[in-house]
Amino acid sequence: MEHREIKDASVWRRADFPDPDRFTRRLTPAMVAEIEAAVERLRAAGRAPESLTRADVPLPETAPLLREAYRGIEDGAGFAVLSGWPVSAHDEMDNLTAYSALLAHFGRIVVQNYEGQRIVDVRDEGVPYNHEHRGYRSNKLLPFHTDGSDLAALLCLGTAAEGGRSRLVSATAVYNTILAERPADLEILARGFYHHRRRQHAEGEPPLSPARIPVFAFNGGWLHCCYNRNPIQWVEKEGLRLDAREVAVLDNFDAIVARPEMQVEIDLAPGDIQILNNFTTLHSRTAYRDDETHRRHLVRVWLEDPASKRIGESLLDLYVPGMSRFHAAG
Repeated sequence: MEHREIKDASVWRRADFPDPDRFTRRLTPAMVAEIEAAVERLRAAGRAPESLTRADVPLPETAPLLREAYRGIEDGAGFAVLSGWPVSAHDEMDNLTAYSALLAHFGRIVVQNYEGQRIVDVRDEGVPYNHEHRGYRSNKLLPFHTDGSDLAALLCLGTAAEGGRSRLVSATAVYNTILAERPADLEILARGFYHHRRRQHAEGEPPLSPARIPVFAFNGGWLHCCYNRNPIQWVEKEGLRLDAREVAVLDNFDAIVARPEMQVEIDLAPGDIQILNNFTTLHSRTAYRDDETHRRHLVRVWLEDPASKRIGESLLDLYVPGMSRFHAAG
């Protein structure tokens, strides 16, 4: 295929965001009161957070701000932060209900793993980050990657004593950089790589993806990025070797996302909600350390957005086959 430079709002670099106000949408006291009232109604009705839809929580006071954030995720830079929810004033269930009520305005909450979880705690459980475990259960550095599904969200409930910063990179900017500097790499990235499934499959099923998953693909003319270096590299645990050219392409990709001028850094505070477009935004997390009074605790949700113009294969198809709208549409 012919590769052309992408020119839309999803292409950005650090200099485009000199301060967090460019991507942060702050809840007003009136919005918080509206959400709290909705949480009380939903609690009384016995509604599970993961079951909520937009129709359940119209939020007329808050909805305009949510629409503004959505436009930034769908048609703009590809990410937004909602700030100002008072997590310390509520118990964990009410926080999850408020979180899910807000996310219902962005899409449908979907399963994230083979175990069937729709809401996942991201915290240090003392689990190693390797080919047998997902990285959100450790405190190790998570290299730049995309998640499954259309959108990924994180609610911050607690921060670490040290580290744990969120870093974002525009996948479309990475694509343009490779096109300008090493265009031959795009052929290999478009062909894609096999991925290790990290025990996210039934007993007796193959440990690797059945086919290569493209890093860069176009659907309906829109770029879709799907990248996670570790599962690509870990295929070697099952005897499948990457050749020298493939390793060089991956090394170059990682070198580009490591450039400071490509990255936006975000210090999530309690009550912050970070929402990403997984097709246009790569994210990373620095290693962190907890202590007795500071424990990093985020809650992750994956969303399918039926209204999005971007649809493509994702790692949701690897860990929960048949769940994504990409395969449903096919």
